[in-house]
Amino acid sequence: MLGKEEMPPNEGVATLEPLRGQTLGMQAAEAIRRLIATGRLVGGDHLIEARIAEQLGISRGSVRDALWLLRGEGLVRDEPRRGTFVAQLTVADVREIYDLRIAVEIAAVRLIKQRPEMESFRQLEQALDDMEAGGGDAALAAEADLGFHSALCAASGNSRLHGVFVRHATELLTLLRLDEEKLGHQPDSIVVEHRHLFDALRLGDLATAETAFREHLEEARDRMTAYVQQAGPAANG
Repeated sequence: MLGKEEMPPNEGVATLEPLRGQTLGMQAAEAIRRLIATGRLVGGDHLIEARIAEQLGISRGSVRDALWLLRGEGLVRDEPRRGTFVAQLTVADVREIYDLRIAVEIAAVRLIKQRPEMESFRQLEQALDDMEAGGGDAALAAEADLGFHSALCAASGNSRLHGVFVRHATELLTLLRLDEEKLGHQPDSIVVEHRHLFDALRLGDLATAETAFREHLEEARDRMTAYVQQAGPAANG
């Protein structure tokens, strides 16, 4: 038997080369993800492998890879003997997404307050400028809203925390779009709300900042859960 010092190197792992760029499956997943985020695909829409493969000019195998990725993100769901469909968000889904978001963003606030850096605040200010530049466009307001909260998580300096936020970004953008298109959450008021959040983070103490973000997110959660509960499956359309 070989001693530890005599063991041959693990040649299989040692000779692997890093993968570069996105696979066709990843590119297809991003294309479908974008259609879901912008409302061009909605909850309950049937995703047919052959049709997607033809439209994208890729193999059905690559489409299956894309759907596997999206399934892991909770964006699509399989129904036995029927196929794959865009997921319809339930009241429980909305509550879970927002509860996770509250936990992640409050953790980001705490980390930022522990080591406030000018660059972190500059990133958030840029997100606010983007929000104002969108004018009265609800879709642009939703993207800028998401951008502000993504910048918050990135400014925490914790890449894993930011990664959790990014993993649910499409679901969040879908909910923000519904909030701003269906519930009449006006872009102007959204800018004011986020200016308040920014000021609480930059100028307030930790308790003030935490309270501001928690109340903002809890109000959004309660508004969206009430809407989805009342509208049912139509809420995803």
